[in-house]
Amino acid sequence: MDRGCDCKNAENNICKGVCTGSMCIPLEDASASGVPLVTAKIGDGGKIVMVTAKQDTRKFLCELGFVIGARVSVINENAGNMILDIKGSRIAMDRAIASKIFYVPA
Repeated sequence: MDRGCDCKNAENNICKGVCTGSMCIPLEDASASGVPLVTAKIGDGGKIVMVTAKQDTRKFLCELGFVIGARVSVINENAGNMILDIKGSRIAMDRAIASKIFYVPA
């Protein structure tokens, strides 16, 4: 259960960053320029600007390399999953989770 966050980036007990124990990485506001990763097509890519998932999911994605500023690209799609390249690794991701990641196309 996501119990909220009391870090310095919290607003109304909702974390505005990715908390990794002693450190919280602030999120940028992607509402004006970022688009959901789930809308990307094979071959598309760009820079991650925001992750809107719950705290535990954001932390997991952070550990996989899905952090603000990281470059991500769509390699393939298979059975409803997106095959993504992040920092040289290929990750299969459910489209529901990909809809929580916003990026600026390059």
